[in-house]
Amino acid sequence: MAIRIQVSTGDGLPQQFEHTSGSLEFGSGVQRDARRCRLDDATVSEDHLRIEERDGRLLAENLSEQQSINLSDGVSIPVGQSRELGLPVELLIGQTTIRFEPVEWSPPFRPHVRKESPETSAFVAVTPANHQPSPDRLSEWLHTIIELEHMPAGSSEFYTHVARTLVNLIGMDLGLVLLRQNEDWVIAGSVTTGPHVPARFSRTLVNFVTTRRQTFFEDLNQLPEAASLENLQAGVAAPIFGLHDEVVGVLYGSRGEGLSARGAIGPMEAQLVQLLSGAAGANLARATALRTRVQFEQFFSPELVRELERDPNLLEGRTEEVTLLFSDLRGFTTLSQRLGAQKTCRLIRDMMEVLSEQIVSLNGVIVDYVGDGIMAMWNAPAQQSDHAARACTAALAMLGELPGLNQRWGAEIGEPLELGIGINTGMAQVGNLGSTRKFKYGPNGHTVNLACRVQDATKSLGTPLLITESTFRKLPKALQSRRLGRIQLIDVLAPMTLYELRGQIQDGEWTARQTAYERSLELFEQQKWLESCTLLRPLVQSDLKDLLAAKLLHRAEECRQNPPAAFDSVVVVIGSKSSAVPSGMLPRLSNQS
Repeated sequence: MAIRIQVSTGDGLPQQFEHTSGSLEFGSGVQRDARRCRLDDATVSEDHLRIEERDGRLLAENLSEQQSINLSDGVSIPVGQSRELGLPVELLIGQTTIRFEPVEWSPPFRPHVRKESPETSAFVAVTPANHQPSPDRLSEWLHTIIELEHMPAGSSEFYTHVARTLVNLIGMDLGLVLLRQNEDWVIAGSVTTGPHVPARFSRTLVNFVTTRRQTFFEDLNQLPEAASLENLQAGVAAPIFGLHDEVVGVLYGSRGEGLSARGAIGPMEAQLVQLLSGAAGANLARATALRTRVQFEQFFSPELVRELERDPNLLEGRTEEVTLLFSDLRGFTTLSQRLGAQKTCRLIRDMMEVLSEQIVSLNGVIVDYVGDGIMAMWNAPAQQSDHAARACTAALAMLGELPGLNQRWGAEIGEPLELGIGINTGMAQVGNLGSTRKFKYGPNGHTVNLACRVQDATKSLGTPLLITESTFRKLPKALQSRRLGRIQLIDVLAPMTLYELRGQIQDGEWTARQTAYERSLELFEQQKWLESCTLLRPLVQSDLKDLLAAKLLHRAEECRQNPPAAFDSVVVVIGSKSSAVPSGMLPRLSNQS
């Protein structure tokens, strides 16, 4: 059996084609063994969905390693699982909606009794405007509206069916579903009683209904600019409301010549049109909510998504203490030039998948991906009393993913991958910093700048993971670290105390090294350089990879041999600004440290 497939991605026009037999795959990657529909959607996995028609049903298999596939009824197909589905069915992957239906399928409709005019073959109303409908007729109206509420939304078939219901059920010559697009109106669904009825609408009437936010019918003389309505004999228009009670569309019907402008559409029919617009709005809101949920799941953990569904006000802008994490892949520019575009994109996707999983598993919010970097946040939108510990645990887990990445990519890149991660805790303004087209929940303020600059310092100081003192003070003793002294960061006026985070280490040898290092740092700061060198030499000799100890020893030796006239223990970080910070995220520098 042939299947009709309609693909809708973002704000683009839907694409429609037919599939006759065999397997068909969907994803953002290139075609492999099976026939493929390649999706231009950055939120879709390289290999995401495989379908096959089986005896009038659809076998759908989730190929993604990270994302579930959602159905319009709220059910999902988990990662690596498959499900047999009845047709028609609508699936949501990433931000792409894919609808499957048999070629011979048409939307369910309960037609009402109608009369045909032999001269014009046009439908005319069975129920006069001044006559109350019978109970059976009213029951038929309500049944049809209930059917509409359960149809898959967002497709051209849905809009056409709504328009057809307006014509067939209420006896209009023209039925239109108009959707607002920027400052204009587009016809999403159109049904007429014949070619002699043009699919035109009165902008005066539509604008009037949108401004008043209520259904209009019957008396055209209520409208301004009545001259623009000279071709409209009788009209009805009802606003379609969106998820936030905004007017997103208009359900529009008109009757042509032969009916008077007054009383041609009665109150009962107008109320039915209003119910019909409500059903259309509810259906569209459900589709928007499902798409919003999928969009949220790109950035939030499942637990956070559930909290946001219970309380959408969590996304409102406010000032909150947060812990921020910035990560950056070392040597990315050189690496990308050596690998080329295709392999670089594959590497970044692989890396972002595993690193993001560690962030989301600890209920962090992925604020942004920029090139090879990630910006993540804890304690907003939902409050987390242990937000600093969560961020640090996630950072350690991210570094723990490097051996696996290096095993998969070592042969191609010729050197191990290295990350730099910086973490800072402080007050920030948090909220949706995006737009209606692109959701982007994140922080703004000086705390963001500091976190980014701490990540910058990891390369110059020779350690993969640095945290600020404000983060250190909130950590449990199980998360071990060592103080590195006062550091002057790029674009930050006052020096800051930074710590190297090592994690939950049950190792007495490392604890002894930590104690010796921090004692040698204290001696260095007290200008007792000989004593500092005496403690540091065994540390460096026992572990040549301890670059922090080696650098401190070098500074202490220089001061011992050539005592400075004006001693300053502050380490000045020299380097370029990190590319990991999202554009527009960095605030103007202040005099705060």
